[in-house]
Amino acid sequence: MSNLYIASDYKNVIIDLLIKNKDFISLMNPPPSPHKDISTVEMLLGGQWFINGQKYEEQGQIFDYNFVDDTTTEEKTFVFVETDIDSINQNLFIHFNLYICAFTAKSLVRITDNTIPSINDVEMMGCNAGHYGNRVDILCDVIDRIINGNRKIKGIGDVKPAESGFCVIYTPNNKYYGKRLKYTISNLNEMEYECEN
Repeated sequence: MSNLYIASDYKNVIIDLLIKNKDFISLMNPPPSPHKDISTVEMLLGGQWFINGQKYEEQGQIFDYNFVDDTTTEEKTFVFVETDIDSINQNLFIHFNLYICAFTAKSLVRITDNTIPSINDVEMMGCNAGHYGNRVDILCDVIDRIINGNRKIKGIGDVKPAESGFCVIYTPNNKYYGKRLKYTISNLNEMEYECEN
């Protein structure tokens, strides 16, 4: 496998971890499915479906690239996952950066007793909501628990919060508010290792 294949694969592994977490899904608050054969996860990932001759289409909320669509009219919460390769040492160790950006329409930032999830739901997740919850802060907390809480993520290995710039403000445009989480991953270049043995 090439280094770039691995970087791309990491994004899919992380997205898969996120969409398996019920608290993450709750905070993303995907729209209801227009058809019983389209799952909540499919709604989060987006796509086109043809069922009984009818076309269904959903933009999605989770992407493996820096997605910001200025033409989006629906107010939603979005997450994108991206990687870059910081350095390669002696062609043996590959150092990746993993970025997870969570952002939402400004009208959806505040969590109250009347939002989905509600303040009570957030507290049941084990998150600190205070008088009003901040959807982005709570979503970042849940994401960090998923990523940083896994000592070893299958197929990736150790993932550590970046020493600098771990959590910074991310505002893709003036309609959204969010934060970017940055993690570092160091991996043995298995392709190079296998070639030497």
